[in-house]
Amino acid sequence: MARFLLRSALVLALTALSCAKGGSGEEPGAAGRAGANTGSGGDAGAGGVEGSGGAAGGGPGGDVPDAAGADSSIGGGGATGGSIAGGGGAGGRGAAGSAGPGGAAGSGGMATAGAGGLGGSSGLPAKGLTGMRSAGCTKSPVGAVSTSFTNHRIAIPACAPCTVPNCPSNCVAPPFVPGGINAQMAANGETFVDREFTIELPGSYDPDVPTAVFYGADGCGPTPPLHGAAFSVPGENAAIKIGLQQVGSCFADGGVRCAPQIANVGACLNGPEIPYFLAVQAWVEANFCVDRGAQFIGGGSSGAWESLLVGCAAATTMRGFYTLAGGLREHRWACNGPAAAFLIASDADTANPVGPLATLNVTEDTFGMAPARDEILARNGCVGKATAPFDPKFPSCVKYTGCPATYPVVWCEFPGGSHDNPTFNNVNYLNAVVPFFMSLPPAP
Repeated sequence: MARFLLRSALVLALTALSCAKGGSGEEPGAAGRAGANTGSGGDAGAGGVEGSGGAAGGGPGGDVPDAAGADSSIGGGGATGGSIAGGGGAGGRGAAGSAGPGGAAGSGGMATAGAGGLGGSSGLPAKGLTGMRSAGCTKSPVGAVSTSFTNHRIAIPACAPCTVPNCPSNCVAPPFVPGGINAQMAANGETFVDREFTIELPGSYDPDVPTAVFYGADGCGPTPPLHGAAFSVPGENAAIKIGLQQVGSCFADGGVRCAPQIANVGACLNGPEIPYFLAVQAWVEANFCVDRGAQFIGGGSSGAWESLLVGCAAATTMRGFYTLAGGLREHRWACNGPAAAFLIASDADTANPVGPLATLNVTEDTFGMAPARDEILARNGCVGKATAPFDPKFPSCVKYTGCPATYPVVWCEFPGGSHDNPTFNNVNYLNAVVPFFMSLPPAP
């Protein structure tokens, strides 16, 4: 039942367009401090009629957990109130100490999820993080709450002297700093240490409600400054949308795109795209109310390479990613965890071949998209390569049956198609992406 409610909250968060927040929802809160530290939340409140929400349920939580419990992420959030789930449920229990009670249901519209105490969840997928709410919750938003993108410029620090491949990921390695062998500069002066991105908030944005984030990366071509989404899929309008910006004509995601001279490709083991993405993500989390367990990235062509790289080397911060073409370079940051994946490839795509290739494609520094998929299967803990049909509406897609439910992998291969084109046999496969993300259960 709890998993159903969690999924319901994600459906609400990602599909409702311009929904009003319930008018009478209580703030989650400090009530979790009352009671003995062994106390747990009571039963969930009774569900109300559609649009009205039931009353809050549950008894008081326990004391704030001690330091050993501060990193707990297993406490479940309160049940959602409002038009679908009914009344607010009791807060979940963290690993050390009990969570607070869930908030009361909002009266109509899209209800705020009842939050648990420390270590609880807001109702969207968790991913082993210390808390679901980012530091930007309750802050006044930076920029317009509208359907218009605003442009931002961010500085990424240069690393102190370090030797590739042992440079840290929170700074730009020396080969990519202005003056370095792999440095680039855009016409407007952007470099790998001084880059732009765009942001658009949903009309329903509430600075006290954790919101999903979609990062988009487009193919080669859009030159700075960026004025809109770098890549988008149907159904993401209820999320914070971030457009990632190339410095040159393509993302420097490894291979010759990262090192203009193939002789310097070894430096791509500490390429500039992961420091850039992590800096943008940190800025977004610090300034907006982000659900840190519901962050996704996707893109096409060069943006697909970028998305695969982020879903590999920044996987611990991402719930899932999708790609249209692309691949995973041989010279790149090491992968650091599992992530749900939705992958689209075309057999006729010679620019981003499916493979597996018998020899390394030096131009793209890859053995093909199929080896990238196989790396994801191994990283996600999938057993074997058996598949089953994914969805009859998307007949070219299969789902690997040996993957954990928390980290599924969907593979859509077009036997004849074109590069960076999601439509095959009159079906737009990007329509499957957001429902795929919405179906994800909470991750450990």
